[in-house]
Amino acid sequence: MLGITPQRKNIGIKMRVQRTVFMDFVGTDIRNKIKELGRLWKSSENQLSVSIDILNSWDTLISEWAKDKSMPLIIRKGSSRGQEFTHPSGRKVINSDNTFALWVYRNVLDGKTYNLLELKNKLNNNEIPMVYALTKEDKKKAKYTKTLGKDALSADDAKWKLCHIEPVGMNSRKNIADLDINEIIKYFKRYVNPMNMFILPKEIGGLGEIKEFIDEQKYSR
Repeated sequence: MLGITPQRKNIGIKMRVQRTVFMDFVGTDIRNKIKELGRLWKSSENQLSVSIDILNSWDTLISEWAKDKSMPLIIRKGSSRGQEFTHPSGRKVINSDNTFALWVYRNVLDGKTYNLLELKNKLNNNEIPMVYALTKEDKKKAKYTKTLGKDALSADDAKWKLCHIEPVGMNSRKNIADLDINEIIKYFKRYVNPMNMFILPKEIGGLGEIKEFIDEQKYSR
């Protein structure tokens, strides 16, 4: 009896991969013009004067802050503004809106810097603004209730928008307790470091949302 080995047929299955093609409706020429606008603003005489020494002082301060586990980390994430949470790592985390960053930049413009002990005392005495405004319900839950008030950048004669270079909003749906502590530290440093900030007149504030413009605002370290 002859053993008949069944032959296997290799059936080639062709899979059609659909690629989504995104049209660049802006185009290279306009993007280059936006970059040019970014360079013009970076060198504009209408920029508010910022001391590079003060920026470097804050840069060093933020690095020390991030390493000091007795100091709370401040981030911008969703709601719960002004509330403090304890991360499983033991680190305290405060949730703000853009208010704390505005307070930092106001100090930079005024030529002020602090040490960690001074900041810790200010936090303990609720002297640092963490929220732009609070509802009655928010106030019941918040530990830090000082609002922005006079620390805002805008005045009667000028309206300014604070922008960040690297993204600072933690858009994760996870609770703070479920986030990696190193990720929180990374976003804390981005959010509060004035080296990652610049300001624009509010009438052209929309440019602060465009990558090509933002890329031209980076500081040289």
